[in-house]
Order: sequence, then C-alpha cells, then structure tokens
Amino acid sequence: MRKLLAILTLPVLTVLLSVRLAFTEFFVRWEYSKKDFPEDRWGLSNEVRLRIAKLGLRAVLSDEGMKDFKRSGFFGEREIKHMEDVKELLSFLFPTLYVLGVLWLFLTLSLGSKRNIGQVLIISGGITQGLVLIIFLISLINYDWLFTTFHNYVFDPYSWRFKDDDMLLRVYPMKFWFDATLFVGSLSFILGSVLQGVGFLLIKIDRARGWA
Repeated sequence: MRKLLAILTLPVLTVLLSVRLAFTEFFVRWEYSKKDFPEDRWGLSNEVRLRIAKLGLRAVLSDEGMKDFKRSGFFGEREIKHMEDVKELLSFLFPTLYVLGVLWLFLTLSLGSKRNIGQVLIISGGITQGLVLIIFLISLINYDWLFTTFHNYVFDPYSWRFKDDDMLLRVYPMKFWFDATLFVGSLSFILGSVLQGVGFLLIKIDRARGWA
C-alpha cells in the first residue's frame, strides 16, 4: 500500500513543482523576452506590460501583492475577482506541494530497499511522462478547448471570460498560457526522465550488491 501511494503521489508532486516554477518572475520575464511574443493591439509597450504582468503574479502569490493589484487601477472588478479566485486556488495547491513532498519522502524511505525505491521512481516517472504526452497532444490539437475546459472546471464558467481590451488578456495573451503549459509539461517530462534514470541506477546498485 505504501509503495502504491508513493507511486501515485510522485507524478502529482512533479507537476505541482513544475507549476510552482512557472509562477515566478523568471518565467514571466522569459516569456516577454521572446521575439514572437504578441504585441499589444492598443499600443501598450512590452516594458509596461511586463511590469503589469509581474504585478498580477505578485497578486496571486501574496496578500500584499493583491492589495497593490487592486490599487493599481489597471483592472476591472471582474478581473480582480478572477485573480482572487486564482490566488485562492494557489493558496491550496502550493502548500499541498510541500505536504506531498514530505509525505512522499516518508513513504519512499519507509520502503527500505533500493530496489523498491527504484521501482517507485521508474513507474512514477513513466506515469508522469504519459500524462504529459497526453496534455501535449491535446494542446497541439486544440489548446483552446483544453484551456476552456480547465477554466470551466476549476472556476465559475462566467467569471474568467473577458473582453479583448481587458488588461488581463493584454498582459497575459493566449500564447502566454500556451507556452506556460508547454513549460510545465516539458519540465515535468524532464523530471520524470530523471526519476527513471535514478530508479534504474538504484536497481542496478541493488543487484550489484546482491551479486557481491
């Protein structure tokens, strides 16, 4: 049972870690530095948009950031409400990441042998890679559907839809979220591969000791 829990926990942990790294100023700056990042249709410079995008990031990560977001005057009531919903979601997900990390470590170490731990890493890495490939495939076929389905499931279906000239869509265009999805998926896939590599190494070490 502990082995199964460790296997199922790790893919969730891997994806949540990748999501957490996407919600950083590094990712926002990196996205805005791309040459193909879409220009604002109403003439707002990328420098100003980047500052506003960072303001939005801080808003969903801290109470003080949310206060600054509300006082900025850039956003309407519905946009503020949506960002409050996002903040509430992240306030649950990110602490869950840390709790799952401790839980997974406890479960894995309790398995004892390197062989068991290696098997957990290999299977979990494979599950992570499989999930990522499914998301990649859906994203390439119809990302709009994936984006809409996710938002309708997580948020009120009418709370996150905005006009083209609303500031949230101007600083976080669809390409931003498409690239964020690819970032999370790619990082999760890489982490899954690393986990599998470590898993095979642990099993190899365990076998070598058994033969000695």
